[in-house]
This record gives sequence, structure tokens and C-alpha cells, in this order.
Amino acid sequence: MQQRDLPMSTAAVTIRQDGTRCLGCDESSGWIWEAGRVLASQLLSIIDVRKLRILELGSGTGWLALTLAKEGAIVTATERPGALPLLTRNVYGHLDRIAKMSDDDAHLDEISVEVEQCKWEDETRVPGDFDLIIGSDLLYIVESYVPLINTLLLHNCKRCLLTWEERIPAEEATFLALASAAGFLFEPAMHIATNEVTNNPIWYLDMSFGSQ
Repeated sequence: MQQRDLPMSTAAVTIRQDGTRCLGCDESSGWIWEAGRVLASQLLSIIDVRKLRILELGSGTGWLALTLAKEGAIVTATERPGALPLLTRNVYGHLDRIAKMSDDDAHLDEISVEVEQCKWEDETRVPGDFDLIIGSDLLYIVESYVPLINTLLLHNCKRCLLTWEERIPAEEATFLALASAAGFLFEPAMHIATNEVTNNPIWYLDMSFGSQ
């Protein structure tokens, strides 16, 4: 899909949330989850994202992609086919609002966000080279673990940051074992926050591949 580069705005990221169950995906992609907010906070506290090429898997509403793009990252937001319309509407709707508000000052930085389809089981590579791959709340379906790891490998993952709310701890530990077996290196996942509504821990994982 067409990339949008627009002047950076201080306006809040405004998106639509929609919990409708879509064909080919569940309703989870229609909401901003607490793990996504935690990932944004953690990432921006440890990394200068300006001009960093970021691939987000399971972008859902697009809130995280837009938040990072506002800080200067070059973001590719991805989703499964069923969840793609909401993501596309949110991302380009937000960028259209920025364009209307802009005074076309040539000295302003740019917001760069691209929306692409990414169905992990298809093993189809999203165009581009990426410095960082991110994802929040991707570990709630055990059957997705192997396709997720294969997708990271397919995109020559150099570094991957993940956050997730603990729901199925034994199975989530299986993902860590699979990632390690695939060649990813990481310290033990960190309990970085707690969802005040569910009281579930939110975990953070920083992975790199091989010797990188």
C-alpha cells in the first residue's frame, strides 16, 4: 500500500476501536491493549526511534505504529486480511487529519507510516528492510507461535521487542523455548507492568538473532 510521509504533529493519536469479529481474525485486533501502551513507553524510554525502520506485527488499531511514527520512526504496520480495513482506516485517517492541520512548513520532520498485509502462515515477506520488529499481545494463541517465529526469521530480524499480558503462562514459556531453539538470544522476560483491570502481569522481551 502507498506510504504516507507527512509533517510531524503534536496532535493526539485518535483512532477507532471496533471489537467486531472479522473473517480470518478475532476481535482482539480492534482494541488498544495495555501491553501496547507498555511497549510504547518502554521502547521510547530506551531507544531513539528517529529514522529507525520499524516493522510492527499485529498492529490492530494502528495506535502504536502512529505513536512511534510521531516520534520520528519509519513504521510499517501490518495485520491479517480481516483486520486490515480498521488498521488502514485509522492510519490514513489520522494522517489525513494531520495533512489538513499542517502549514506545510518544509522544516518540520515527517511522519512515515505504511500499511501492509501480513499473514504469518503464508510466509510472505513484507517489502523493506527493518532495524527493529515489534509486537504487543501476540502470544495468546499457541498455534501462532511457530508462524510468528518463522515470520521473524523471514524478515531477517535483527532485534525484536515484544510485550504481552500473561494469560496462559505455561504456553507462553513454550514460545520462549521455541524462539531460543530458532537462534534468538535474550535475557529472561521482564515483568514490566501489571494490568490494573485484570491484575495480570505484563511481560517484556528483548530478543536479538544469532551473534547480533
